[in-house]
Amino acid sequence: MRKPQRFSVVVVAVVLVFSSLVYLFAWSPVFTVTKIEVTGAPTSDSRDAITRSSEIVIGEKLARIEPRSVEVRLKSFTWVKEVHISRNWIDGHVHVSVIPRTPKAIFNGKTLDLTGQVFELPGFTGADLPNVIASKASDGVQAISLFTSLPRTFNQEIISLTAISDSNFTMKVRHENRVLKVKWGANEKNDLKIQVFNALLKAKENKRVTTIDLSAPHAPIVK
Repeated sequence: MRKPQRFSVVVVAVVLVFSSLVYLFAWSPVFTVTKIEVTGAPTSDSRDAITRSSEIVIGEKLARIEPRSVEVRLKSFTWVKEVHISRNWIDGHVHVSVIPRTPKAIFNGKTLDLTGQVFELPGFTGADLPNVIASKASDGVQAISLFTSLPRTFNQEIISLTAISDSNFTMKVRHENRVLKVKWGANEKNDLKIQVFNALLKAKENKRVTTIDLSAPHAPIVK
């Protein structure tokens, strides 16, 4: 009869320990959220959006937070590329690490990255990005490739860049006090096209031109 009694004591002890742990982690005020840290969000608005959408609150039980569920919810933001949630059981900190998409152009009023993903980043103005116009995001990516391949002294004067196709581009370029329409053609012979562009604008007879066709740089056309 001693063995069953001893077994019963062990079972009761295990149940008590298990119940105590459940209470400690799920109900007691010991393991609760004391701080929410968000890193990687590029703007204050995007950081606020992550904090709000995580639905994690100060004082919440750490054990009740399901990192996978939170990650899935935050990945619904199109500007979020990756996100990871971690909990520190010692200090109660919850760390939300975000890897955002990198804006490369303003595309049809939204933002575009190099993968062709169109997204909206809260609080991002995109003032320094080229304005790309295209019927397809893939053509927009090719326009970004053209823009980034051009020297800074030239591309900083580009107001907008239109992708007629993935190998035919037109741009609006600011030059002194006027805006010129430049038919660029394919993304090739760019150094030569810039040389021709600068040479044409130095000529006195071209002071009133509004359109320059550089698609064939050896035979440019001005209007």
